[in-house]
Amino acid sequence: MFIILVAIVLIASGGGAQMSEDSCDANELRLCVELTPKTPVGLPRTRKELDAHCAAYHTGMACMDAWIKRCLPTDGQKLVQQQIGGARALMRFLCTNDSSLRRDFLKEPTCWSMVSPDWSRCVDELQLAVRDISERAQLINYFNKSYELCCARDAFVSCVSHAGRSCSAAAGNLLRRMAWVLAQDVAACSQQPRAHCDAVTLINTPLLTFLSGILLYPPNL
Repeated sequence: MFIILVAIVLIASGGGAQMSEDSCDANELRLCVELTPKTPVGLPRTRKELDAHCAAYHTGMACMDAWIKRCLPTDGQKLVQQQIGGARALMRFLCTNDSSLRRDFLKEPTCWSMVSPDWSRCVDELQLAVRDISERAQLINYFNKSYELCCARDAFVSCVSHAGRSCSAAAGNLLRRMAWVLAQDVAACSQQPRAHCDAVTLINTPLLTFLSGILLYPPNL
């Protein structure tokens, strides 16, 4: 959930979207993060923990949605919604009673206990890679930016898939589904293989290691 909040802050602060009111300040979004209820670090393992994450998600997003509607023009709102669409979808499925994804998720507490640190690390690396690419956006052309974002998305899905190998086949498949939904809006990527992704990853690794610190589940601030 936290990656949604961080993404909105990054987009509003450095994404080039102009504010629709002079009184608007992107730093107000950080207050939304601060007001979001704190939950235990890692993937939720029980219905109670999942419900706590969902409550925190709804609180944080209600605050941010109000700011987005008030402070961003229509095109800026569309940009934000496009960038966080996958993460919103994942949380909607997990937080809707009797959804198939939620039911399947609650069947695998043992797997989530084992892979929780790896999941957080994979999400952390994705978020940091996207931040790095966004900060360099003016220095790289559109093609290379999209290419690097696609490589970051592929690396995230691969990272999560590798972590899921320690679980049952059903849990591993569910973990990959969650990763795919979460990252689907990082970039519009073709199905063509990207042979140079490893080189891009090697360039970014020292920076990712240096900046590492923000986790998806939850905002443990």
